[in-house]
Amino acid sequence: MATTSEPAAAAGALPLSPVQRIKLRELLHQSWRAHVVDITNLAVRFHTREEPAVAARLAAVRRRLVDVESALERLDSGSYGRCDGCERRIPFELLEAAPDCRYCRRCQPR
Repeated sequence: MATTSEPAAAAGALPLSPVQRIKLRELLHQSWRAHVVDITNLAVRFHTREEPAVAARLAAVRRRLVDVESALERLDSGSYGRCDGCERRIPFELLEAAPDCRYCRRCQPR
């Protein structure tokens, strides 16, 4: 429960509505599909050229795909939208901008 001495942002965000959850799920699925396409294209390029820059980009896209899959799993389990650092709810606006984020603004790693 938030006390009067806590600022509104520190008190946490409102729970996600069903409409917001649907929108975030769709954003995550769009991101997942885009990452799969990127991985496929990069894997073909790497297979034909084996350039270090392509390998690095492929690894980065794979990590982002794992982050998106993890967010979808959290959405299914009911833990999505909670900060990994402080357990407070992450505001919908932040989730909408970065659906796979795991931290609130205060706990965001620098």
